[in-house]
Amino acid sequence: MKTKDRIIEQAIRLFNELGVSRVGVRDIARALNMSPGNLSYHFSKKEDLVIEIIRRYSASNDIAFDTYFSASPSVERFMGLMQQIFERQYEIRGLLTGPELTIQLFSEQTNYQVTEQKRRASFREIFVDLGKNGELSLTKDDVDFLGSFISLLGRFWMVEAFVSFRERPKEEVIAHYLGMIRKQLSLFGHEAV
Repeated sequence: MKTKDRIIEQAIRLFNELGVSRVGVRDIARALNMSPGNLSYHFSKKEDLVIEIIRRYSASNDIAFDTYFSASPSVERFMGLMQQIFERQYEIRGLLTGPELTIQLFSEQTNYQVTEQKRRASFREIFVDLGKNGELSLTKDDVDFLGSFISLLGRFWMVEAFVSFRERPKEEVIAHYLGMIRKQLSLFGHEAV
């Protein structure tokens, strides 16, 4: 494994265990038995490391959406997409439940507003397609509502999970929130969704 990847993997592990604000570059270097200078060769400061993790996370989501759109729409495929997204979010939970540093970096350094608009448009397209293929019965307002619901849940489920379900296994936690999505979709389905 490349040094840069080892640094990222270790940083994510420490961020998940201790929180972003409690982990410094020296902590990450110490955990890797590496000098802080060697680590700073790859990432000059913690913010650069966080931005790289976020960039990789966003790129993996782009691939998941592209894969979804490469085949026929279905509720089951959509649920698979959401499971992939939630599993990735869980893997970087320390960043998503972290302090203002992470929020600031998401906003300023990664064009979050552009990404958010792109994701909302993708969800809108998904729900319109699910309506067209007859799996869901949706008005324009329903499509807008579901897009907002999924966006809101996608942004904040991890914070609630961190507080309410911290001791539960990952699979159980993710299944709980996927169940919320499935239940919401069932309100618009022709059959049991």
